[in-house]
Order: sequence, then structure tokens, then C-alpha cells
Amino acid sequence: MIKPQQHNLGFRHLEKLVLLVVLLLCTSCGRPLAGQHATPTQQPAPPSNQTTRVPEPAPAPPAPVPATSVQQAPPQASFTLVRVFFATDRARSTSSDPYKMFSAKRGPLSFGSCEIALPLNPPEAGNASGQDTPGKTASRPALRRVVPRERTELLNQLRSALAKTGKRNLLIFVHGYNVGFADAARRTAQLSQDLNFDGVAAFFSWPSKGRSEAFSADETDVEWAQPDLKEFLKEVTLKTRVKNVYLIGHGMGNRALAKAFIYLNSERPDLARQVRELVLVAPDHNADLFRSELAPSLSAAPIRTTIYASSRDPALKAALKYQDYLRAGDSGPSQPIYEGIDTIDASRVDTSLATPSKGANRSSILSDIHRVIHDGKKAYERSGLQAVNDVSGRFWRLKKQ
Repeated sequence: MIKPQQHNLGFRHLEKLVLLVVLLLCTSCGRPLAGQHATPTQQPAPPSNQTTRVPEPAPAPPAPVPATSVQQAPPQASFTLVRVFFATDRARSTSSDPYKMFSAKRGPLSFGSCEIALPLNPPEAGNASGQDTPGKTASRPALRRVVPRERTELLNQLRSALAKTGKRNLLIFVHGYNVGFADAARRTAQLSQDLNFDGVAAFFSWPSKGRSEAFSADETDVEWAQPDLKEFLKEVTLKTRVKNVYLIGHGMGNRALAKAFIYLNSERPDLARQVRELVLVAPDHNADLFRSELAPSLSAAPIRTTIYASSRDPALKAALKYQDYLRAGDSGPSQPIYEGIDTIDASRVDTSLATPSKGANRSSILSDIHRVIHDGKKAYERSGLQAVNDVSGRFWRLKKQ
């Protein structure tokens, strides 16, 4: 017979054995023992008959590209540089700015040359008001440089420039009332281009105040400048070997130009013969005095004098505020006519010798002046002119183109 104490010990040994077997089985199955944390394994999702649209991830922003300088093609030159010569009895200022180098005050006769940038495709002939500055408007001439010269140096340069042209043609322009030095230079260069002038261009600038209200002062100064203009004409015709001289004046400037030529012709008729044409555009001169004092001498000279008359010319219209008498350049019912001088009524076209604003389409006298200079034809031979028989004689009317 087994004792109860021995029976309990056997049972306990059996429990330990069973527990050991269970532990071994759990270990062999990979299950964690008590006190260990099982690492969860991600089970694949069961297959499905429906297609699940998975959104694509947003593209990453592109990496910043370092900025590079864009190489632009250099702008094409839209202008051409033209050199013109000058004589002036304006006082020299202390400024080196070409637009301010010569003032509106009187000074000794001096000489030099200018460089003007002319647009290759201007809106039309001429130049506009002298109030704008270089580079302000691409379609207008710009004064780039003014080089003062001694008298002898200037004449030598002018002689050399004339020799290079072959024909030795010289165009001299004299501006009118309310015009500054810079504008006179630009108008001269533009005029030479518009006329397609085959030669050298120059201008004489008297000390106009360049202000519309300074009419009376300009009247005095243009008379004062007349002897200097005559001296300039004498020097040029005597010392540059020029062959053909073409004189063009506008407005009040014609007072000095007409008298300077008459005095040159009386003193040195041999030099005056080098002048081929005298063109007076809208001459602001008392018509009666012009008829009695100037017209006979001009008619007797070995040149042709042409007057382009227009009461619509801006300078002559301004003169009406200060003058009570008919002007030599007036037109209309009281059209002045002078024996031996070609008088052309140009009221239908522009006589200001100024460039119209961009987009404007104004006919001008330049086409007829071109025929005068290049062809040398008389009034009745030039196309575009219509003969008008008046009680005072015959004059010509320029048709609007």
C-alpha cells in the first residue's frame, strides 16, 4: 500500500513533466514565451475583384535653375551721323553741352562743325521744334557734338570736304525767327538729307532769342548779324574753291541773307557768280521795302531768286502780331509779285521746313526746291506748278501732292 505522501510527490513530478512538454512545444512553434512581446507581421490583404485606384504621389518641385543673363542682340543703328559746318555770331557759353554751347547773346564771328544723328526713316522732311533734347524722340534729329574751329582751320576742312564730293557743291542755310543754335544745326542736316544734296552743308546762325515773344529783339539782331553773314559768304567763296553755292533762307533770316548777297555781289561780283540759286522761303520782310530796295538788285544779279510765299507759314503768322504791313512772303489776294523773281504761292503745302509729327502726311516745298537745285529748271518747266496770271503779273502756285 502506497502512502499518501508518496502519491502526492508522484503527481507533482507528473505536473512538472507536462508543463515542460508544453513549454517545449510552444517554443518549437515560434510562439513567444511569457513576458516576451511578439513582433507583429503584416499580413497581405486578401485579393479583391474591385480595382482600387491608388493616387499617384505629387511630383517633386524642380530644382531651382541658377539665373543666367540673356544675351540680347545689339540694337541696329537707326540713324546716320551727318557733319555740317557753321558760322555764328552768337556768344560762346561756358557749357560743354552741345545744346547750350552757344547762347542767344551777340558775340564775335566764330566757326566750327556739328555732328547730327539723323533717323534713317524720318516721318517726313525737316525737323521739329528745337525744344526737345537728344534721345527724346527717335524720329527726330539729335545734335551729338559741336566742335569749335579757328577760321583758317574751318576753311581748310571745308575745302577738303568739298574736294571729296567732286562737284564742289555747298548748301548754306540761314534760319529764321525763334530758332536756337541747336535747332539750326539739326534743320540744316535734315534739309541736306531731304533734298538729297550732293555736296557739303553749312549754316549761319545769328543770335535769335529762340522765344516767340522776342520778335522785336530778333528783328534787331538779324539786321546786326547781316555784315557777319556777308563776311562768311565772302570767305567761303574766296578760300574753299567751291564751285556751286545754293543759299536757302527762312522767314526773318531772309532779311540778312538777301542783303548779304547783294553786298557781296556789289563788292565782289566774281565771287557772287559762284552762287547758283537764292531761295527765300516765306521771307519776313516789308513787301514795299523789298520791292524798292532789294528786288531790283536781286533781279540784276547773275542768279535766279525764288520766293515761296505763304500766309499760313508759322513764322509769318506770328509776325502778324507785331507787323501791320504786307510781308514779302505773304500770299492771297494781295500776292506780292516782283519783276525778275520767281514767286510761288505755296499756301497749300508746308513751308516751315520742319518735320511733321510721326504719322502726319503733309506736303512741303522740298520737292520743288529739289527740282530747282538738281534740275535747274525754270518755273514753267517744273511739274507741280500752275501758272497764275494776275493784274500785277504772273506767279506760280504749287499744287498739293
